[in-house]
Amino acid sequence: MKKVKELFTTYYLTFCVYALIGWLYEVLWLRFVVEPHAWVNRGVLFGPFLPIYGFGMLILVILKEFMKKKHPLKNYLYLVISTVTTTTFIYTTVIEYTTSPKILSVGEYLSRFGFYLLITNLACIGIVYFTMYLTKKKKLENLDTTIILVFLAIWIITTLIEYVSHYVTATFFNMELWNYTKDFLNINARVNWDASRNFAIGGTLLLYTVQPILDKYLPKLKDKNKLILTLIIGIPMLLDFILHVLLKVI
Repeated sequence: MKKVKELFTTYYLTFCVYALIGWLYEVLWLRFVVEPHAWVNRGVLFGPFLPIYGFGMLILVILKEFMKKKHPLKNYLYLVISTVTTTTFIYTTVIEYTTSPKILSVGEYLSRFGFYLLITNLACIGIVYFTMYLTKKKKLENLDTTIILVFLAIWIITTLIEYVSHYVTATFFNMELWNYTKDFLNINARVNWDASRNFAIGGTLLLYTVQPILDKYLPKLKDKNKLILTLIIGIPMLLDFILHVLLKVI
């Protein structure tokens, strides 16, 4: 029982840290980058937390074990996945900022650029392969692709989380917290290229920077102190959720 309580408090505090970081990201993004260029309290809660970021990062924490292993370029699977991920990221970002009018749907993008994207990916895979084996450089063969694989996994996971979250909040709570109808490569206005890309970049940075700090210092807190912190943060958050989500008190 003690171990379960300790595990819960550790994960809950981790959840809170990322929920707060997500809230700060959204607020600053709307203030300084996109419309309405104003201070807006994002999310469904009154307090400075966005649960979707907390839950999302908790799911991503499972990638920590994968990150500890080495995934060298000489493995054909890692070579292909890492090359396709990098090439597609660069190619699609270039298309986003050079094509006018803006391409909104994934279907339109694939019909116009799918063939060229495929050829570009095949060419890049060939270049990496022949460079690696013709030069016989062990350093290149043993190049670790883990961060690229983690980046791709985060991209896929966060996109799914955002899509499901939009569906749930819109369907069951009658709230549409975001709408990507006019954005590049959106799917049912629930997810889009920019948001998914930013989540992938941010999630990767957090896993490699913030998470090691949490892993180092959270275990050092006494169980009693972790429980106190959990109650101090958790009780107001629970009341916040009841009032502003379940009861919809304004």
